[in-house]
Amino acid sequence: MREELRHLVDQVPEAELRPALESIRGFLEEHEAYEEGERDLPFFASCGNRPDASEKCREILRSRPGF
Repeated sequence: MREELRHLVDQVPEAELRPALESIRGFLEEHEAYEEGERDLPFFASCGNRPDASEKCREILRSRPGF
């Protein structure tokens, strides 16, 4: 799977990689926090205090085929 992922990433234009990079970083941060004993409570994320959260959501959805 890693080889396929590398192959696919190589095909994505540099300017379009940010959402995937952020997704992988977020995944690793969540798992690192979980391993350190923090609880994963994703429903609290919807109450975040980022003023641009809805725009970020739209950006992520626009980057995915079919949305």
